[in-house]
Amino acid sequence: MADTSINCEAERWIVANGLAQHWPDVLFMPKKLRLVWGGEFAFDAVSNDGSVIVAISTSAARTATGKLATAKYQKLKTDALYLLHTELLARKVMVFTEHCMKEYFVQHAKAGRFPPEIELIYIPLPTELQGKVEASRAQASQETSPKNKGYF
Repeated sequence: MADTSINCEAERWIVANGLAQHWPDVLFMPKKLRLVWGGEFAFDAVSNDGSVIVAISTSAARTATGKLATAKYQKLKTDALYLLHTELLARKVMVFTEHCMKEYFVQHAKAGRFPPEIELIYIPLPTELQGKVEASRAQASQETSPKNKGYF
């Protein structure tokens, strides 16, 4: 089974190191926040002063076979819904470690199909960590391929 814990490692790197590129004097940590509906959602990063809420994506915009990563897009749109409905009044930010995924959402925002109040930021991973993420992604793709399940 593919080791997807590398994605968690990448998210931790973004929280501990990558966000400092944009907010050098602010500490971030994962945190659950109350939603206006009454429930809670665990966000990838919230600033210690509550002024910034961040959702992080390590996903690519296309699958290994080159198709649009529709399920990944839907997950990120769900994250956006939660960002927009926190009780906390704060800057809402989505961080992408894949430039192609950020560009997908930039184009949708320009076309009026994604909330403009959510900031979209690209923060690349260090080369070694990016390589691990890509290897994990390739292994997961191989394991879930219909060809490997005897469907074809």
